[in-house]
Amino acid sequence: MESMRSFFILGLAVCSFLLYQAWQKDYGPQPEQVTSSSSDTQVEVDTNTQVASNQLIEVTTDVLKIKIDPNGGDVVYAELFDYDVELNKSENKVVLFDYQDRVYQAKSALLGEGAPDNQLPRARFTTHANQFQLADGQDSLQVPLTWANAKGVTFEKVFTLKRGQYLVDLEYKINNQSANDRTYNFVAELVRDQKPTGLEEKSSFGMKAFMGVAYSPEEKKYEKIAFEDLAEEPINVSRQGGWVGFLQHYFMSAWIPTQDQQVTITSTIKQNKDSIIRFVQPTVSVPSNQQQTINAQLYVGPKLLEQLENAAPGLEKTMDLSWVWWIGLPLYKLMKFLFGFLGNWGLVIIAITIIVKGLLWPISAAQYRSMANMRKLQPKMQQLKERYGDDKQRMQQEMMKMYKEEGANPFGGCLPMLLQFPIFIALYYVLFEAVELRHAPFFGWIQDLSVMDPYFVLPLLMGGSMWLMQRLQPKSPTMDPMQQKMMQYLPVFFTVFMLWFPAGLVLYWLCNNLLSVAQQAYITKKIENQPSKSKKK
Repeated sequence: MESMRSFFILGLAVCSFLLYQAWQKDYGPQPEQVTSSSSDTQVEVDTNTQVASNQLIEVTTDVLKIKIDPNGGDVVYAELFDYDVELNKSENKVVLFDYQDRVYQAKSALLGEGAPDNQLPRARFTTHANQFQLADGQDSLQVPLTWANAKGVTFEKVFTLKRGQYLVDLEYKINNQSANDRTYNFVAELVRDQKPTGLEEKSSFGMKAFMGVAYSPEEKKYEKIAFEDLAEEPINVSRQGGWVGFLQHYFMSAWIPTQDQQVTITSTIKQNKDSIIRFVQPTVSVPSNQQQTINAQLYVGPKLLEQLENAAPGLEKTMDLSWVWWIGLPLYKLMKFLFGFLGNWGLVIIAITIIVKGLLWPISAAQYRSMANMRKLQPKMQQLKERYGDDKQRMQQEMMKMYKEEGANPFGGCLPMLLQFPIFIALYYVLFEAVELRHAPFFGWIQDLSVMDPYFVLPLLMGGSMWLMQRLQPKSPTMDPMQQKMMQYLPVFFTVFMLWFPAGLVLYWLCNNLLSVAQQAYITKKIENQPSKSKKK
């Protein structure tokens, strides 16, 4: 197999792989959606209560604004200050939880005799203020909500938010001053409609980001299910610890129980198609004249790897790097490290290209030496074609004999291409999943590396670099004219194909090609100046 052909076969494989994924997500067969219940004994918090916006408790930190409904103490709104909906439009921030134009909320409840959520309408908690704000120099902020029943049991629901964090601590304090022992079940659930997020990028090679539920079953740390599949495959599992969540491109929400608790995880699709995923903790007993505390955590924000790793085991998997996570994860961490020095994600991509190229230099050098030897043998190969053109078997035998005598390897270009395939795919997923690259500028006209080049400059330059590479490739005398014609047009084909790729990925491919051209030109010139082995004899 000639090196040039192996290069383009690899490219076609990469593009075909990405096309197939995009097609499957957009047009692949989907199961018919039905209303399902995950369990006959499931616990569900009422999700039909209207939210009175003028009565909400507003809590603000340096990175997050949430609103809490005093009726039940649910988090019904979450705004992320560091993330704009659109590039260069800072007046509109990303909103995850919402109660106005859509349904997306984090609900939590206590169920049991005399509990605040045991009947409708749910209990209305009281607090000493309707607005809480993290002050300068303050590291954490507590929001206490209180309700007491008529039987002498007081329930305090305390939310704690920390500076720079998207993880909210929830503490349920139960003070039983009644004459009888009490038992309660804590349930935490996320409810979301199936509307688009409104944050979908317009151009990422047609690749559609996952939107649906995720949780951590006992046997592994991460499982995701699309909304349409959840109707056919409702969740009903028990495990110790874990988490449940909703995922979308770049952002997520998750309820996290205490990790030493045995919980039951279930899901529901309602008649109006609202999706619910929840966990229920075991029954908690509160003896008379004693207190008990229940803890949980709520994550609502971007998929920041470090914060996810610290929040719960397996939550970092929600930054989905697919089957190439073993390359993508260290690649992402290396990029974060380099960004600390370079301060520009475009420069980071160039640096990553140089590093990867340096690691593959010995293998690439072997490839280019093989290609240079093949190029040097072009006159002899042409002579063999003229002599044995009608006898293809004899010609192949003579060519293999010549390769052996000259130390040339027609298969020498395959291995570096195969090694670069998973790196290319891993970088694609990193660029697609890493929220740090969302709206990340390079220079000049490239203001967002996560979407396509608006003026197609990088794809055109990439096509030119592929043409240069093609000029250095050895031509095969066994290739028919039609194949040769197709090979000549492949740089054009890939240029058009790359028009819709994220600019960051095209930048990587362009830099990789330019480094390859320089390395190949150097080795080719060096080999061509050496006498052939047959002449030495």
